[in-house]
Amino acid sequence: MHRITTRRIAAGAAALALITGGGVLAGCGGSSDSSSGGATTAAATSAAPNGIEGKSAEEILDASLAAANKASSVTAKGAITQSGQEIKLDLQVGQEAAQGSITAQGVNVEIKVLAGKTYFKLSGDAFAKIAGQGDSPEVAEAISALLGDKWLVAPDEASAGQLGSLGQFAQKDELLKGILTPDGDATVTGTGEVNGQPVVLLESSDGTGTLAIATTGEPYPLQIKGSEGADGGQIDFTGWNAPVNVTAPTDVVDIGQLAALGGSSNG
Repeated sequence: MHRITTRRIAAGAAALALITGGGVLAGCGGSSDSSSGGATTAAATSAAPNGIEGKSAEEILDASLAAANKASSVTAKGAITQSGQEIKLDLQVGQEAAQGSITAQGVNVEIKVLAGKTYFKLSGDAFAKIAGQGDSPEVAEAISALLGDKWLVAPDEASAGQLGSLGQFAQKDELLKGILTPDGDATVTGTGEVNGQPVVLLESSDGTGTLAIATTGEPYPLQIKGSEGADGGQIDFTGWNAPVNVTAPTDVVDIGQLAALGGSSNG
């Protein structure tokens, strides 16, 4: 999965691992079982064949990216691991809004995106660690007191520093572009099923990962998964075009207030 499927996911995972003190994650792997993941709707399983399995790998990726870009939303859920570092995703992302959570190094970050703003929620102690101020009891205590159970709001990615890097997970088109734009060549290796839906399988040139794309209905990517070994992981993509209903938090702290305490959002 390293080259064909997770360039965008790996970049975000690396950012999260860095700010939680876990080091850089370069990609992910996984098992060969394609039976787990989100449920497939009856409409998806009964849709007409789209014919992409007869195309070249490049044509399949182009068709899948075009379909994904037209979709209004998707849910990405699963976990990726490298060198013992696990990142869990449970995100619903749309064109203008997103919500869900990312977990790494025992730190769970809830995310909401709405009206051009990104909201983060995590414990004050966890944020003190992320801010690189874990060795300063005074700053950690001030951060914890300020945040409590509140949400931290960043009006744009630049002001969020390293936390802003997590925002790429909540950008549907950017996330899917990374998945469907390989670093190297891809090879069509056959067909199969993911969650009961027929798919065509594309493998990365180095054999480290596989991408499954629907061969009925729209050619959406349905799953990314790596080869077995020390690294593991699988991300399922479900809920295509489902409504994304995000409510902006009301109990929020502006990231500028954190900077005033001496906390750094740049890690």
